[in-house]
Amino acid sequence: MLSGEMEVELIPQGTLAERARAAQAGFPAFYTPAGYGTEVAEGKEVREFNGKMYVLEQAFDADFAFIKAWKGDEAGNLIFKGTARNFNPNMCGAAKITVVEVEELVSAGSLDPNQIHVPGIFVQRIFQGTDYEKRIEQRTVRSKS
Repeated sequence: MLSGEMEVELIPQGTLAERARAAQAGFPAFYTPAGYGTEVAEGKEVREFNGKMYVLEQAFDADFAFIKAWKGDEAGNLIFKGTARNFNPNMCGAAKITVVEVEELVSAGSLDPNQIHVPGIFVQRIFQGTDYEKRIEQRTVRSKS
């Protein structure tokens, strides 16, 4: 960043999610009030709608998305657990090539269609990972004084 080799873009969290969703849905851009009047809006088109100012945000134009899912089948259908459902489903369609690592890979057709969060049409590569360590899930107990 300091040497100019990397560029950083500040993006409000909701705008990040919407940029991914817009890319997945095929929208090139959208207007949002988030970031108006801050450095997030610098250099971007601004427009007023019904007396409120909005910033034009571009949808993601990513070559790759690397996604982690709980379970998937060989056809690329995915099921997420917990907070992975916040951004991962939208990111699956926000890139030209989506590569997914799953904890459990099952045969095509074995997932309940009503439980699938992302259909396989958005996944180009899928593989089962190994040796998962869930460091955040450590139980700590204080001794009584």
